[in-house]
Amino acid sequence: MPTFSMPTWHTARDSTSRDVIQQTVHRSRILPIALALFATSCIFVTKSVRAAGGSLTVKVREEKTDKPLATRMEIYRGAPSGQTLTGKPMPIRKTVPAGIGVVLDRSVEMSLADGVYAFRMVRGPEYRILSGTFTLERTSLDERELALPRMVDMLSLGWTSGDCLVPASPADLPLRMAAEDLHVASVLGRVEAKPVPEKPSDEPLEFEPVWISSNVQLHDGIAIYASAESATDDATETDPNALPSERLASLNNDAHAVDSNTPDAHAAIENPFAWPVPVWLASNKIDGIFVLGDWLRLDRPVLKPTDGREPPGVGFGDGRSLGRSAERIYWNVLEAGFKIPPLAGTGNQAAETPVGYNRLYVAEPLASYQSYSASKPDVYPVEATRVATQDAWWKAAWAGQSIATNGPLLRPKLAGELPGHTFTANQGEVLELAMELTLSVRDPVDYLEVVHNGEVHYSARLDEFALAGGKIPLLSVDKSGWVVVRVVTLFEDHFRAAMSAPWYIEFDGQRRVSRKAVEFFQAWQSDYEQRLLKLPPAEIVRHAPFVKASRQFWAERANVAQ
Repeated sequence: MPTFSMPTWHTARDSTSRDVIQQTVHRSRILPIALALFATSCIFVTKSVRAAGGSLTVKVREEKTDKPLATRMEIYRGAPSGQTLTGKPMPIRKTVPAGIGVVLDRSVEMSLADGVYAFRMVRGPEYRILSGTFTLERTSLDERELALPRMVDMLSLGWTSGDCLVPASPADLPLRMAAEDLHVASVLGRVEAKPVPEKPSDEPLEFEPVWISSNVQLHDGIAIYASAESATDDATETDPNALPSERLASLNNDAHAVDSNTPDAHAAIENPFAWPVPVWLASNKIDGIFVLGDWLRLDRPVLKPTDGREPPGVGFGDGRSLGRSAERIYWNVLEAGFKIPPLAGTGNQAAETPVGYNRLYVAEPLASYQSYSASKPDVYPVEATRVATQDAWWKAAWAGQSIATNGPLLRPKLAGELPGHTFTANQGEVLELAMELTLSVRDPVDYLEVVHNGEVHYSARLDEFALAGGKIPLLSVDKSGWVVVRVVTLFEDHFRAAMSAPWYIEFDGQRRVSRKAVEFFQAWQSDYEQRLLKLPPAEIVRHAPFVKASRQFWAERANVAQ
């Protein structure tokens, strides 16, 4: 008879810390608000199966609700080395490919050669990873059901996940989204979808919302977005090239200048390493910038940009350096006086990365803050309001009410406000701002930081943060600037982290403009101009007006920089 071992729970670190901090602020007045901190590391679940033959049916359900789930499953031939699975996952018949592995739509029947196999189930960042082994010995049938534990339900807390740029694929997108617990997808291009293999059940898969739109086009590193719902709700049926031209921003017949006068069109820098980034920024028509994109992928490491200016220090074997460089570029954008929110997505060069690996969570702020009750320590406050429509999701994304992540899950507020909020004050006043943070992680964390105007205000290891009761020192501010909170993991293959969109601070209605950041982009533009001089004269003439206007913009910004 076949045997199946009970789950064995291996916990390297599983800490829960809660505290109440009575210190939220506005204009040097301390107002009572509450903080709830929850931090948990990954719990690895190992299951062993000894099936009595070459066919095994595996079913998966959510541990708490017992509801059948779709998830991404990876199968490897041979036993793993510790928790590491090596090689490429094996294909499984009658399944939908999911970039790495396949979609397990509630259940899957696997007919494999005799031998030892390792498996891993991954369902986005909100679930723990389920891994284990099974052995097929001789022709027989067996059926096993596995329970997938959820760490946090971001949607129920008001945060809706989305992938801001998904390459078109013949693999069924709604099913892949359900398998990754992803709710919004903007699809680049159109590919005829293949029929979904026979489903294990006539019952529809319970997963909503699923908002898909082909509202994005890519122009040499600039992503142009039309209104999502006016474009299409079904990216598999509508050609994005058929989008009304008046709903798209034109590029002035030049990929290096941006003009987005159409009210419902938005332009985002999809490639933050592109040579003309200073010119794009100088247009004052940029509405977003990717901080997590196709340079962060699971199918292979990316050591340097495939197209664009190579940042100093990258390309020397550290897969994490390119992700850090993209982050530093974004901080310089903020330091140069721009209010541009971060975006995250698969990107056009990472078709083999599971959809939603790089993702953006957005939310609407509450009309009024709901306090945490110290008398009910297991009841957390409602922190945000869920967006109601796909266009509302994008409106919140453009407003910067967001978190970009490819791993850790942040739910932060600064002085009771979600990211994207602008605090205002007059010269001579002091704002004292308290960071409230709820954090869920499954990767070992390197550090947690609060960054103010490009400088670290607070930094701690996760265990140090928990031992301190989750207390982050008050941020005292008397000048214009910005604040973000970030969590960086110890993942080695590439940069795996989470970062909030900025909170902005304006004194007397003025933004912060750093001379160092302006000089950063002036040096970038100078390098770009030297590159352009190698082009034929006719090409130089085409670029010249935009480069000249950009040079003047940065000179003017340098005059007001501090």
